[in-house]
Amino acid sequence: MESATHQPRHEATNANFPRDGEGRVHHVGVKKGEGGPKFSYVQSFLMTTVANRILSVGDHRRASVIASLFDNPSSNLVTTSSRGFTVHTGTFNKVPVTVIATGMGFPMMDFLVRECRAVVEGPMVIMRFGTCGTPQTHIPIGSVVVASEGSIFIRRNPDAWEQDGSWDEKESKYIFSKVVRSDPEISKRLAENMKKMVADCQVYEGLGATADSFYASQGRTDDSFDDDNANLIDQMLEKYSSISALEMETFHLFDLARCSKGTIRSSAAAIVLAQRRSNAFLDKATTERIEKEGGRAVLLTLSETDLTAPSNGN
Repeated sequence: MESATHQPRHEATNANFPRDGEGRVHHVGVKKGEGGPKFSYVQSFLMTTVANRILSVGDHRRASVIASLFDNPSSNLVTTSSRGFTVHTGTFNKVPVTVIATGMGFPMMDFLVRECRAVVEGPMVIMRFGTCGTPQTHIPIGSVVVASEGSIFIRRNPDAWEQDGSWDEKESKYIFSKVVRSDPEISKRLAENMKKMVADCQVYEGLGATADSFYASQGRTDDSFDDDNANLIDQMLEKYSSISALEMETFHLFDLARCSKGTIRSSAAAIVLAQRRSNAFLDKATTERIEKEGGRAVLLTLSETDLTAPSNGN
């Protein structure tokens, strides 16, 4: 395994889209010419390749586990940027693939998609494999949810807590977006591969819900704060009855794919760690098993996906 940690080597230039003097993007820490379809291991160990097929995960350990499934893990190219992104690139079924530990939340997904798009030539597929909670009583912990129906965005409306009397009580304290779709072909294949490759695991297809926080906007109550969200899960299911996964990244991935001018296809799956109705939480051993088996299913799906097909089914 070839590994490096990239620190900025020169002052950043261009405040609109910052890069250092070598052309490395500001957060992910990679540069043009280190990625794209002309993948090769014959390059400096200081150079990290970003492939056209990318898997985003939140957890650095999970990224390492999934990257260990590459064809030749000892030859993986690995780097960690000064902003905490760890990039693993190798091949799976002889197809170039990159796994990136992205961290959590909207901004991290924004950095990932925009900055990788800036350094990779040609069409891309970006998939996410994360963890989630579910508001559905029939979906148990230890399941996998594929966002075949796409995702919505839930955000807290801070104006609702304004104390100057200007807020209209008819307005919602939590705002729900319209649905943004995932790529239907990729989602179908992903669900099929999950069913084949993850043992003792039920796979569900449904609608994802991405929240702007882990606590308030996902309906977690906290006596220390006035979140007024005790009925939020009921409200979200009243509006979108098929919501099956609550997390913090997928909507933005799908939205950016939609806005990528036809250059990015995307889908996502998540392990159900939390049953939000019963408060059950998945044990560590089962989580780690599904991460590895499900990670293999995502890598297979990436390797099978045609880069040149219409983006997100459009």
